[in-house]
Amino acid sequence: DYFDKRTKDLLVSVVPPYETGATSVMMNAGNVSNRGFELDLAWRDRIGDWSYSASGNIATLRNKVTYLDPTVSRIAGARMHTATVTMFEKGHPVWYMYGYKFSGVDDATGNPIFVDTNKDGSITEDDKTDIGCAIPDFTYGLTLNVAYKGFDLTIFGSGAQGGDIWTFLTRTDYPKRNRLKLYYDERWTETNTTAPRPRPNCVDEDKYWYSDANIFDGSYFKIKQIQLGYTIPQSLIHKVAISDLRIYVSLDNWITFTSYPGFDPEAASISATSGMGLDKGSYPISKKLTFGLNLAF
Repeated sequence: DYFDKRTKDLLVSVVPPYETGATSVMMNAGNVSNRGFELDLAWRDRIGDWSYSASGNIATLRNKVTYLDPTVSRIAGARMHTATVTMFEKGHPVWYMYGYKFSGVDDATGNPIFVDTNKDGSITEDDKTDIGCAIPDFTYGLTLNVAYKGFDLTIFGSGAQGGDIWTFLTRTDYPKRNRLKLYYDERWTETNTTAPRPRPNCVDEDKYWYSDANIFDGSYFKIKQIQLGYTIPQSLIHKVAISDLRIYVSLDNWITFTSYPGFDPEAASISATSGMGLDKGSYPISKKLTFGLNLAF
C-alpha cells in the first residue's frame, strides 16, 4: 500500500498581540503531509505433523509541515527546564528537535565547541537549529508460529529504524544531576585530551546539554513475546466436560537489540505529541513471565 495523507487547518496555540489581553489563542495555522509505503508478507505451510507460518510487515513515513500561517514563523513545543527543545515549522518534520549543533571538544581546555550557524562569531540562542527528528524512517514487525501435534510456539517482535532520542535523564528540571555512564567514561581529562565529551563543569555546559551531543539513535528491535503452549488431547479431557484445554508460558518484552544507552528506546519514543523522542526518564516497559491456561466448555 502507498498512502499520501494531507492534513489541513491544524489547530495550534499561538500568542496573540498583547493588546488582546489573552495569553494564547487557537487558530487554524498549519498543514502537514504524511507519505509512505506499507508492505505485508506472509507464508504458511505444513510438513507432516509440523505446521508453520511466518509473517512480516514494514511501514515507512515521510512527514513534513507544508504550511504555516504567515503570521507565525514557528511554534514552540516542549520545554525542558528553561529551554524550548521542539519546534513546529514549515519545511521540517512536526516537532523537530531544536538546539545547538555540537562539533567537538577543545583538546586544550576540554570545553565544548558549537557550530556558529549564523556565522556572526558568537554562540547565542540564534544559533539553535534543527538537530534531530523522533519520527523513525520505518517501523517493522515479524511473527513466527510453529506447531507440532499438541505443542505450539509463537515468537513476535517489532522494531523501528531511525528516529532520534534526546536524553533528559532522570530529573527533567535538573538535567545536569543525572547522567549516563558514558558521560563519565568519555569525558575530557588532562590525560585524555582527545575525548569526545567535555570536562565536568566546562564552559557553556548549559549549551552542551541542549545540543545534539545528547541525541542518540533510537533504532531498536524488541522480541515482544515468546510463548510456548500445549493443548491437552481430547481423549484426556472429554470426560470432565471440557472441550478444549491449553496451558502456556510466555516471556514478554524480554529481549531488546539496540545501541541506545538509555533505559528503553521504545518507552522513550512512545509520545506522539510535542514531546516525542524526549527521554525524561521514561520507565522501561516491564518484562513479564506469564503462566496461563485457556478453557473451553
